Amino acid sequence: MSSKKLKMSLSDSVQKFILENNNVRGVIVHLTQSFRTILEKHAYPPIMQRYLGEMLLAATLLAETVKLSGRMTIQFQSDGAIKMLVAQINDEGQLRGLAQWDANVSEVELKNGLGEGMLVMTVFQKHHEKPMQSMVPLENKTIAEALAFYFLQSEQLPTHFSFAVKDDMASGFLLQVMPEHDDPDRKTRWTALIDQVNKIDARELFYDNNASFLQYYFLDENIRLFDSRDLAFHCGCSLSKMENAIRVIGRIEANLILKEKAEIVVTCEYCNHHYAFDREAIEKIFETPP
Repeated sequence: MSSKKLKMSLSDSVQKFILENNNVRGVIVHLTQSFRTILEKHAYPPIMQRYLGEMLLAATLLAETVKLSGRMTIQFQSDGAIKMLVAQINDEGQLRGLAQWDANVSEVELKNGLGEGMLVMTVFQKHHEKPMQSMVPLENKTIAEALAFYFLQSEQLPTHFSFAVKDDMASGFLLQVMPEHDDPDRKTRWTALIDQVNKIDARELFYDNNASFLQYYFLDENIRLFDSRDLAFHCGCSLSKMENAIRVIGRIEANLILKEKAEIVVTCEYCNHHYAFDREAIEKIFETPP
């Protein structure tokens, strides 16, 4: 499949599939407008765009492996050059993401910034009192390698992640051995499958036809492809949430700020939208029950 003949994907979608001959399930995702919108909210350097794209891909792929009835968040935490990476998706396919980094470090330091950090995966399910959380140390691995290692160690499920991020496009896929399948040749078959996957040119992950892409690279497979699902950016911030943020700082602190400023401005970290509250609005917040 020549990359020169590829038509780049313009969709924001996620689609599940099964490689039935190998008893492997998969998910393939394309992020275009949603990723572009997220990048437009902040001036990210290229390396941070790539890391954020990979996190958004990871969250979207992983959300399809669980019966999500709420939201999933993947967060990278570190004391190094990269302070934070966050990607979140809900059961309606709505995405948002954020990156924070030390603006005083070099690009080389940012490239090495994932080294000793930690990935924290949190699933908030509706009607569950407590979220489910897993922690994955990177230990100088890539995001894809760390997640694959986690599944192998914690759930004994061989898993592979492939990510491709170019400018404001991000595409990727996940392959995972189906659980509870007794196959004595599983390890050999999986190794052969991954050898085949490693030959894929990363640029071809942007191909706009999932069926053709999968059929080309898994020629001898019986591929079962499920309906795709649309994805979109959605921040989720609102005036009421920002009013609650004002309540958290308290009436006394709010009035102290208003002695120096005409209004209190609360900014959403994700979408960079500014919410301004003057003295009258602040008084109304504290006089009205939440």
